[in-house]
Amino acid sequence: MKEPLDILKDVFGYTSFRKGQSAIIERILEGRDTLGVMPTGAGKSLCYQIPALTLGGLAVVVSPLISLMKDQVDALRQAGIAAAALNSSMKWDETRKILDSVRREEISLLYVAPERFENEAFRDLFKTLDARLFVIDEAHCVSQWGHDFRPSYLNLSKMVAALAKRPTLAAFTATATPEVRDDIARKLELREPFVLTTGFNRENLFFQVEHPKDKLEFLLTYVKKFSGAPGIVYCSTRRGAENVRDFLRGKGIDAVRYHAGLEDSERRESQEAFIYDRDPVMVATNAFGMGIDKSNVRYVLHFNMPGSIDGYYQEAGRAGRDGTPADCTLLFAPRDIVTARFLIEQGEDEEGKRAAYRKLQAMVDYCNTGRCLRAAILEYFGEADVPQNCDACGNCVSSTERADVTVEAKKILSCVFRIEERTGRRFGSGLLIAVLRGSQKDPIKPLGLDTISTWGLMKEYPRDRVKEMVDFLTAEGLLAVSEGEYPVLSFTPRTRPFLKGQEKLLMHRRGSQKGPEEVERKTSPTADQELFKRLRVLRRKLAEEQEVPPYIVFTDAVLYAMCSSLPQNGEELLAIPGVGKAKLARYGKSFLQVIREWRAVRKIQRQGDCENDRFI
Repeated sequence: MKEPLDILKDVFGYTSFRKGQSAIIERILEGRDTLGVMPTGAGKSLCYQIPALTLGGLAVVVSPLISLMKDQVDALRQAGIAAAALNSSMKWDETRKILDSVRREEISLLYVAPERFENEAFRDLFKTLDARLFVIDEAHCVSQWGHDFRPSYLNLSKMVAALAKRPTLAAFTATATPEVRDDIARKLELREPFVLTTGFNRENLFFQVEHPKDKLEFLLTYVKKFSGAPGIVYCSTRRGAENVRDFLRGKGIDAVRYHAGLEDSERRESQEAFIYDRDPVMVATNAFGMGIDKSNVRYVLHFNMPGSIDGYYQEAGRAGRDGTPADCTLLFAPRDIVTARFLIEQGEDEEGKRAAYRKLQAMVDYCNTGRCLRAAILEYFGEADVPQNCDACGNCVSSTERADVTVEAKKILSCVFRIEERTGRRFGSGLLIAVLRGSQKDPIKPLGLDTISTWGLMKEYPRDRVKEMVDFLTAEGLLAVSEGEYPVLSFTPRTRPFLKGQEKLLMHRRGSQKGPEEVERKTSPTADQELFKRLRVLRRKLAEEQEVPPYIVFTDAVLYAMCSSLPQNGEELLAIPGVGKAKLARYGKSFLQVIREWRAVRKIQRQGDCENDRFI
């Protein structure tokens, strides 16, 4: 039996495990149920693929989407591993061939959708297989508290329990709050599981929240800044996705669209155009992305605020899966909150609505906070002792002016207290702002709020500025917002100490924020761009021949490493992380030839420059 480290090196081309991988692999090989919560790009797949190859026999992997299964199988086959997937789009002859191969024990990893277990014939076959490892990928789908709940996941524990010999269970997800993690373990009936959360931090991602006056103008400048690099633009509605895609196309940007209202054929064509690098920009609703393993997405821009940090981090995390720098920007406008509340109200479950409103408020707070955005995300997912300055998010590196709003904050908080004292009731931000600005419209006069001491205290401020400060106080935990369609404001444990103390409160002036072309972001590693372009052209040609996405051949990270190390032979190329013996044999000669030609051209150019110098 091969050692896991040998498989890692020979098959996948890496010389050492990443954080958490070794511990999870060891527990699985010991036969212990495992739950791994690891951020996108941290190498979750290797945590079950290496044990599957070490144990031998069959590993069954439950995966939620056809595209995700296809990517995983393509990548494994490129690495020389016998893998297959069963999905609903296959013809019977193809399905039968795969099942025959499984029976003959010719397949190491078999990927199936959870709905496959609803097929009686497959259930009967599954009971006869000697599956040594049963993997549940995207395990948050089993939890109703998660963001992509799939009812079919609930039946998996019953299927495993019905087997004569129970295999080891391993569940994986990228984003799960402590509540969701507990729900996963319970719903899948994991037995005394080894639970490892490696942390949610994606150090290669730059986070930014912008409040532009014109979102479309900001978007156009932003997309042009990335000059043809793959990126995703998320919109909250189908109509929004249509409008944004049409706008970009009208400006000469190659963009495709994806949402649930399109025909299956167009969705498939759009996805393939993006995956295969034919069209660089995907404009989509949240219907797109789950299961998309495209590793070279250089940015994800949310044109509208998502309904939860869970969903936002899952979608933003589709950038930079190859570990190289990538950008995650969210464009916020107050109207986004109205849209999010409308979508929540379409649900029927009152408990689910309450949970959704809690998640929405956390998302709104994220959009309005002046503190480290990375810290806000990590704390949401339950991480402790999080540094409060990451030097890699818009708030931490911003050079925009920070204004002292201590006096204004105390005026606002005092007004909340006076309104409740006068009426015996709590109200939302709309009435609070109206009182502060000295309005006499209903219901202010009937409630007698024009007689309280805080009426008109901020009449010289524009309404938007007061609203901005109220949202900021909520984000900073000095005001609480109730759940529900009509939220009301109240004090928090921090409010009274702040009112009585000397603490200063500083807030970014949004009107002075920089545009996307001015913000310093490291969006790609330092490399010779001409050589990188040549390697990308070769990669795309080889990918078309193999009928796989370009990043399946080699990721951008591998190409950047080639640009940096300039390998001259197979041994040097194999030393680059992510190459591996199978890919070296298949592609090594072609890539080495391009590098060799580039080196020769550069050498000639330098000699020519020297001759010109002597001639002068």
